[in-house]
Amino acid sequence: MDDMKVISRQNNSILIGKIKDQTLLAEFYSLADAFVICSERENFPTTCVEAQCCGTPITGFDTGGTRETALFSHEKFCQYGDIKSLRDQIKVLLAQDKTEEISSRAEQVYSKEAMYRRYEELYARMGGTGKQLKILLLDVNCKYSSTGKIVYDLFTNLRENGQRAALCYGRGPLVEEKGIYKFGLDWETYFHAGLARITGFNGCFSLLSTLRLLRFLDQFKPDVVHIHELHAYFVNIGMLVRYLKKRKIKIVWTFHCEYMYTGKCGYANECRKYEKECGRCPELHEYPKSLLFDQTKHMFRMKRRMFSDLEVVIACPSQWLADRAGRSFLKDKKIVVVHNGVDTEIFRPVDSGGLRHELGIPEDNKVVLSVAPDIMSERKGGRWVLQAAEGMREEKITFVLVGVEAGSIDLTAAAGHMHRR
Repeated sequence: MDDMKVISRQNNSILIGKIKDQTLLAEFYSLADAFVICSERENFPTTCVEAQCCGTPITGFDTGGTRETALFSHEKFCQYGDIKSLRDQIKVLLAQDKTEEISSRAEQVYSKEAMYRRYEELYARMGGTGKQLKILLLDVNCKYSSTGKIVYDLFTNLRENGQRAALCYGRGPLVEEKGIYKFGLDWETYFHAGLARITGFNGCFSLLSTLRLLRFLDQFKPDVVHIHELHAYFVNIGMLVRYLKKRKIKIVWTFHCEYMYTGKCGYANECRKYEKECGRCPELHEYPKSLLFDQTKHMFRMKRRMFSDLEVVIACPSQWLADRAGRSFLKDKKIVVVHNGVDTEIFRPVDSGGLRHELGIPEDNKVVLSVAPDIMSERKGGRWVLQAAEGMREEKITFVLVGVEAGSIDLTAAAGHMHRR
C-alpha cells in the first residue's frame, strides 16, 4: 500500500508513519481488537471516535475528555502513567469479542450527519423560523486537519441541503471549490508567528489577512458566523470580533481547545489560573510559545473584555471541555455540547485480512492499535504504548502504532525512557 510506510519493527510492535488515506486508516481500526490512547492531554480525540465507528473498543489514560468518547467502556480508563492498570485494561478488552453493537451505536452518536443536525438546530434558533440563513464557517484549515475536516463536512452538508454557506480558512493547501476562500497570506502567517514568539502576544497580528477576510464578509453578508479555531497565527482576533459586534452578526463559536479562555494555552492541563486570571504562565515555552515575554495576563484580560459584551453560543465537543469553559469568565454565556462527527461511510467495519497479511501479523495474534499525529511526541504518549507492549511480550499480541515520524526519537530507547521517568 503506497500510503503505508513501516518505520520500525520491535519485538511485538510495528511502528508505521503517518497515514493520510482515510480508507486505509479504517482498515487499521478494523484490524484492531483494541484501541489504546495514551495522550497527556486531549479535549475530544477523534481517533477514539473513528475506532469505535469501526467496531473497536477503546481504553487508555483518563485525560481531559478522552474517556467521555467511550460508548461502552468508561470504566476501562486509568490514571495517566499507570502502565500496570493499562495492561490490565487491554487484557480485559482483548478477552471480549468485538461486537456490531459498538459500530452501530457509534454511527448513531458520532456520524457527521448527527453533528450537522445539532448545529443546524443551533443556527435555526439564532435566525428564527422560516428564514433561510447564510452561514459562514471559519477555521484555520480546510479538509486537511481534524477541525478542517469538520468545517468542510459542515459546509458540504449545508450546501447539499440547500443552505447558502461559505467557508473561510487561513492556512494549508489551496482548496479551489465554489464557496471556499483561503484568506490567509502564508508569508504573513510566518511573520505573525515570529512576532508572537518575540512579543509574547498571539492572535494580534495578520492585519492584511484579516482585512481580506473582512472584505469577504462584507460581500457574503452572513446571518451567522460559525467560528472554529482562531489560533495558529493567521488572523487578528480582536479585529474580527469587533467587526462582528458592530454588524450584530450572530455567532456560534466551537471551542476545540481551551485557547479562547486562557492566557494562551490550548491545553491548560492541571493549571487552573484561567478560573481567575492567568499570568506567570508555567507553559510559556509551549505552543503558542513565547521566547522572552510572559503576556498571558494581558492576553487573558483582552479575551475577557472581548467576550464581556459578545452575544455568542459556545459549542464544545465534550462535557469535560464545556465544564472547564463554564468555570472561566465565560460562565454566563450559553455553552452547549456538540460531539464532533466523522464520515461513517469511511469509518465503519471493513475487511482487513489483506492488511494483516501485509504486516506479517500471525492469524492467532490479537492486535492493539494506537493512532495519533506525531505519536511519539510527549503529548501523544506513544512511548507509553511501547512500554505497555514491552510488558506483554510473552503474549500473542501485536501492537501497531500509526503516526510515527522517522528520526523523531530513538525508538529503541523509548520504553526505557518512560520507565525511568
